[in-house]
Amino acid sequence: MPLEEYANIFEALDNQRRREIYEYVLTNYFVPKNELSLKFDLKRASLNHHLEIMKNAGLIFELPLSINGIKQTFITHSALIHTDKLLEPVQNQKKLAKFLQGWRKRNLTLETWQTFRNSLHNLNILENIFQSIEERISPSLGSVGSAEKEICFICHTNIAKMPCFTCKNLICTIHAHEIDRAELGTVTLCPNCVKKFFG
Repeated sequence: MPLEEYANIFEALDNQRRREIYEYVLTNYFVPKNELSLKFDLKRASLNHHLEIMKNAGLIFELPLSINGIKQTFITHSALIHTDKLLEPVQNQKKLAKFLQGWRKRNLTLETWQTFRNSLHNLNILENIFQSIEERISPSLGSVGSAEKEICFICHTNIAKMPCFTCKNLICTIHAHEIDRAELGTVTLCPNCVKKFFG
């Protein structure tokens, strides 16, 4: 394929801030738009400008969702840049974009979360992408990890077996991470706290 066809990609990445945004999206897979605004200290107009250029270059998708009646936009990459292959379309992202397109006019709530999650799981997308979506959407649906309900606050579906050592939210065995702390022995952390403390 002639290099001229990649002109939009070169132009989009010929900007330090857009390279930082793209790298952040590549690392985190599924990022709320307002998270990018806070992370890079960008006003809405400036962020929209950068995202529009990246979208036109085919580097990202914007995926709108309504969660508990509140409209949110998430960003995910639509292509990976490699050294051995200049551009590789990501099939996982295309499947994800098509799936989320079907949810644009639906309201994602605690009641519909199980259906959404099961359908998403059936797409067989990469596990790290699935977890990223789950971790970012679940908190928006409200905390249901109460002692009386005993439901995992991450997935909202599994029976919680233990509290996170740090934030005390209840988590199921699937989302529990056993961390060896020399002074405390083995402690259990939720995915959010693992990411917060260990990156």
